[in-house]
Order: sequence, then C-alpha cells, then structure tokens
Amino acid sequence: MEKKYQVVTEAIQDWIDSGKYQPNQKLPTELKLMELFKVSRHTIRKSLSDLEVRGLVYRIQGGGTFVADKKRKAAATARDAHTVAILTTHINDYIFPAIISGIESELTAQSISMMLSSTQNNTHLEQHNLNKILNSNIDGLIVEPTKSAFEIKNLSLYQELYAEHVPIITLNAKIKGLDVPYFVMDDFEGGRIATKYLLDKGHQNILGVFKTDDQQGIDRMNGFNYAIQQSQIPSLNRSLMFQSGDAKANLGMRLREIFELPDRPTALICYNDQIAVTAFNLALSMGIKVPEQLSIIGFDNSTLAHSFGINLTSVNHPKVQMGQDAAELMIRMLEDPNKDFRASSQTYQPEIIAGDSVVEI
Repeated sequence: MEKKYQVVTEAIQDWIDSGKYQPNQKLPTELKLMELFKVSRHTIRKSLSDLEVRGLVYRIQGGGTFVADKKRKAAATARDAHTVAILTTHINDYIFPAIISGIESELTAQSISMMLSSTQNNTHLEQHNLNKILNSNIDGLIVEPTKSAFEIKNLSLYQELYAEHVPIITLNAKIKGLDVPYFVMDDFEGGRIATKYLLDKGHQNILGVFKTDDQQGIDRMNGFNYAIQQSQIPSLNRSLMFQSGDAKANLGMRLREIFELPDRPTALICYNDQIAVTAFNLALSMGIKVPEQLSIIGFDNSTLAHSFGINLTSVNHPKVQMGQDAAELMIRMLEDPNKDFRASSQTYQPEIIAGDSVVEI
C-alpha cells in the first residue's frame, strides 16, 4: 500500500512535470497542501523534503517552497535521506549515554541523522517532544515510554505517527495500545533471580525498593514477590515504593526510618544502582556496615555500581547492545517499510554480576 506522503509526492511531481508549476514558481503553502490532500503537516513536510532531496524543489526560510530550475536540480547533491528521532526519559545520566551511544554508532555508520530529546519521565515534556517530532521531517522513532506503568497519556500522538507509517521502536518498556517492536529486559526474571540470590545466602528479612511509575519497576517488584512466595521460607519481607516525582530526600528519610527499626532488613533489592548507592551511603552514614550488616543488590550494572569505592552486586542491563540492536532494526524498517517487523522484538535475559555488597548469613 502506498504511503500518504508518497501520494502527495507523486501529485506534486505531476504538477511539475506537466508544467502546471514552472521553475522558480512558488508551490501552495503547507496549510493549503494539508487541506488539499487531507493529510497532516508531518506528511506534507516529509513529501516536500523528499522532493527537495531529489532536486525538484527548493525551500527559502520563511518564504515557502519553489519549483527548482534545471540548473538547481543538476547542482543538487545527495544528502542524508533519513532522520531518526530518539526520545528517552533521560540523556546525560546513568545508563542512557551508553544506550544512546549504541544507537548512534549504528545510525551514523549508515549516514542516518539523529534528533535527540528527553522527557525527564514527565508526560507534559513527552507531549511537547512528540508534537515537535510530528512537525519535523523524521523518518523513524526510537522511544522509551514515559511513566510506562500507567495508561500512556500521549498514546494519541504515538498513534498519529504510526498512522503516518513512521517506524516506531520502544526501549525498556512497551506502549500499551500500540503494537510495535520493542527491546526490553525480562525485568520480572531479574527481580526473581536477585531475590533468590539473597534467599540462597540465608537472608530472610529483605526490603525491596521499587519505582512504580515505570513498567520495569512493577515487573521487578512482581519478580521479587514471586520469589518470596515460591521459596516458602518463613520470612519478613517488605516493599518500599516510590515514583519519579518523589524527592530524593523523602526516599532517604523513609529508608532511614526502616534502618532504625529493631528488626531492620539484612538485605535490600533496589530498583536500580542509583537507589542502591543512595542506600549504601545512607547505611554508612548511620554506622551500618555493608555488606557485613546490610547486603545490597542493584539493577543495571552501571558505571555507578563500580564508582566511589563501591563494587555493587547488580543485575546486568545490556545498555550499548540494546541501543545497537534497536538501531539495526530501525535501519531494516527504513529499508523495507512494508514488512512487519514485530517478530523482531527482543527480550534480554538478566544475569547477576556479583560484587562485594552481598554476604551469606
């Protein structure tokens, strides 16, 4: 089936070939083209960009789009035909630079440009960036959904991109209501094996600290609870839940209250290495020795897990590999836009990277 932008492109090319619009004559505005073809601004811009790459039209900033003359067409040079938008919850911290580096290495090798933005796990920022993407000439989207544990507030914007046949790939979580390829960890299994690791070392008083506005956190917590239930070991196990908007100081205060209990946990499973390091530093400040008095497991095996004198036991995350795999699939989707690539989704199996933060009791 012909894509909407291709229909528009062919119609405008027919105008040019038939002489309806002469060299250096201005084409109708984007708004008029939208009304004429009953398509979105994104579709019109993609069509005009395609015609510009082929040297059939040229654009003047603030002035509109014009039919190219033969000299301009002959002088037109090939340039990158594709731009892929990358929308993650964060860019510059934690594991995200590694994921983005993996994406960039594959796209750059194919001369594909990137448009990079983040949401800070905020749905309003996600909406802003998705609207910007819709109004830009992008050919694909690799995205980490915002607050993926809840109903996706900006689902209609994703659906609009999908309706325009823009290839979409999700990272770390799926988008409920949008059946597109995904690259995720088996976070349930990660929570399960991390808990079993502690149970096998004799721990029966375990605290799970989980972020519950992202699907990863929900799945890790469910794996934690499942392992406890399956063990049938009499135990005292608790969960401390938090969300993106919770202040770091508030989480620290809640952990402190638990650490001050007479039956404080002997072990912690933390949503990620950032939380694990926070717990580690708090324990040390309270005179609690890690791992002698408190064992800690994190998630993601980030550089943070091995910084500041810490060698944290952590559940591995593929990071660079995930980015590379997602980018490789995006390249295939751009090359073969009519193929169904949903079966190319990938779920990575977790493994525990043992450090020095867990002891047997």
